[in-house]
Amino acid sequence: MPPRVVNETEIRVVGMSRSGNHAIINWILAQAPGRTCFLNCAEPGYNPFATARPRTPELPGWRAPYDGFDVKAELAGRLSRKDLLVHSYEDTFLGPFRKPENERRHEEWVGRSSRRIDLLILRDPRNLFASRLASGYGWLDDELVARIWAQHAREFLGLRRNLRQERLMVSFNDWVASRSYRQRLAEALGLKFDDRAAHKVPAAAGGSSFDGTAYDGRAEQMPVLQRWHSFLGEARFQRMLTPELLELSDRIFGAAAMPEAEQLAA
Repeated sequence: MPPRVVNETEIRVVGMSRSGNHAIINWILAQAPGRTCFLNCAEPGYNPFATARPRTPELPGWRAPYDGFDVKAELAGRLSRKDLLVHSYEDTFLGPFRKPENERRHEEWVGRSSRRIDLLILRDPRNLFASRLASGYGWLDDELVARIWAQHAREFLGLRRNLRQERLMVSFNDWVASRSYRQRLAEALGLKFDDRAAHKVPAAAGGSSFDGTAYDGRAEQMPVLQRWHSFLGEARFQRMLTPELLELSDRIFGAAAMPEAEQLAA
């Protein structure tokens, strides 16, 4: 007898810190009916119920607003039925997700899913690096940050295939700028489109690197695609933007998307 289905839909979200991960995840959860569970910033290759990190100092690494959820029971393998399970991973290379030994333990950790989706979020490197530098994120050196972004970009373009489930590649730039893009993404996820949560600013990690949560409820007014202007001329910022990264960025986001970027090469 096959194992019972625990999760109707399971989404594994991968992206770099300050790529809009929490904004997009909260937007997904706000549109999802039924019993939803979110596990924040887990460690690849380990049980996400055990490794999910606190969302804020006051909030645990999980969010499951339905009766009967018991994280200790989930850790012990007594998994509750979920309409949607989302578990996220930040600032990690993608290799661990293709390891057979991790896949073998998948159902032991989170249960069987009717539909499994790998959702990769990518933000353009200029604004991503600016936001990371502004926030003081310092646990990864600059070279490693650039290498992880380049691997994610190659996955986004289909040049590599580390993520083996049904794949959705999400441009944070397009998600921010286009309601129709968000609607197409909601449809691809099987959600009944409701865009209200797109205007929220998540409190995780203090909100925006530049504005905190001051724009909560009107997030569309934040200049998230001009953050890099604050770092024009800074040597550290320019060193991170290698020719390889800029080429990958132009292929994904378009060279015309930021015409002032020529100033970086001056």
